[in-house]
Amino acid sequence: MNATPRVSVYIPCRDYGRFLNQAIASVVAQSFSSWELLLIDDGSTDETGAIVARSCLDDSRIRSLRHETPRGLPASANAALRRARGAYFIRLDADDHFDENALLVLVTYLDQHPDIALVYPNYVHVDEQGRYLGVEHRKRIGTEAQLLDLPAHGACTMVRRTVLEQVGGYSETQDRQDGYDLWLKVARRYPVANIETPLFFHRHHGPSLSRDEERLLAARRRIKRAAASNGLERAGLGRCAAVVLAKNTYEYLPDVVLAPLAGRPLIDYSLDAALEVDAFDVVVVSTDDPRVADYADRYHSRVYGHVRPEGLSGQHAREDLVLHHALLHLEGSRDLVVDTIVSLAVNCPLGRGEHIQEALDTLALFETDMVISVYEDYGLHFVHGFSGLRPLNSAMHLQIRLEREALYVWNGAVRALRRDAINQDGFQAVTVGHIVMRYEDSFQIKTEFERGLVGKLLVERDTQSGAIQRVVERG
Repeated sequence: MNATPRVSVYIPCRDYGRFLNQAIASVVAQSFSSWELLLIDDGSTDETGAIVARSCLDDSRIRSLRHETPRGLPASANAALRRARGAYFIRLDADDHFDENALLVLVTYLDQHPDIALVYPNYVHVDEQGRYLGVEHRKRIGTEAQLLDLPAHGACTMVRRTVLEQVGGYSETQDRQDGYDLWLKVARRYPVANIETPLFFHRHHGPSLSRDEERLLAARRRIKRAAASNGLERAGLGRCAAVVLAKNTYEYLPDVVLAPLAGRPLIDYSLDAALEVDAFDVVVVSTDDPRVADYADRYHSRVYGHVRPEGLSGQHAREDLVLHHALLHLEGSRDLVVDTIVSLAVNCPLGRGEHIQEALDTLALFETDMVISVYEDYGLHFVHGFSGLRPLNSAMHLQIRLEREALYVWNGAVRALRRDAINQDGFQAVTVGHIVMRYEDSFQIKTEFERGLVGKLLVERDTQSGAIQRVVERG
């Protein structure tokens, strides 16, 4: 066997044989030569097996492993980690490829910064044929990014193998987003860094895994939940209360809070979502209508209604002042000292308990002052400049989402914050985290048209849930 390599590179591949030769060649061509390459054939049915076999014959630094049935990225990563001999560990996706100096630059950085556990670079976006699309310039940790809630790319992130072993490797209970799981495990315990040099080529082709937004967001919620489980008290969230903002006196939407929507009063959806979250000691309905308060009092033992002053119910009433008043009411009339408060808007009924839980988990994991719910806007936007309109996120001309151009829209559904992040002057948050909800889950009811649209979406969602439940019961 060759001398112990400094770096263990692994390439997991499932039916990406058409790209695999280029990925392997980019490792072989590295200017830094002390590496080993572990090829993981994850149950491929294309030409991957033949390419892997030939590569192992061509270079003694290349070894292979095959899963007869696909096991997914985390299992493949752990399989590679168990066989790795290098001090540093890095993944290359089968449809991507390295710059020839990728290993040299990353190894040199970790050698020169022994306190850093993980380092990642910028990268180049290319299309299926390898043509240039743009460069991803990640925000520089420490100078441009203090809050580390935007994870490293799962590929081409170099980690110390001892650190990976100390955090228990990759979680195989998750079927995707292994890079996000790794980020939460490492970045919360050890110093991490990034460098500005683009060192790999990220290929865009077809409906890739990373573009399946619904599954991606669900996976991130599960990963956060697992990381935060049984740790809310240690994270300082303490006693939690939900406040449902339930104004009911709109001229253009009479009795909107209690009026039926898809067969139930609108407020039921917010209350049910809040009651799915065990962390809440109480759910307060802050309203301007005594009938809504009475309805809340009868709804559940953890729910009660509170009629707020008329001055906090006008057209321009501020959410922060309404929340602060609700907190003072809890602490005064109810003698309940709250450490964390979550605001829920009654006119956002598509939000679910899992979104609320993710907001709390995000507040805990990243130790922020506040977390808000947003959806990401993938449209091409313009602002008016000296010569007329100019694109605000120009990469969307090519349907490329760049971190620096990402646009997040506050959807009003969930806001979680710590008690000391709000007072009589309003919000006092310094660090603001976020959770991403789908655009389809972010509709607000502000007009009759939107009420009709959201009602149809709720019926569709209930129909789908019922069909899934029937399948589970039959299974």
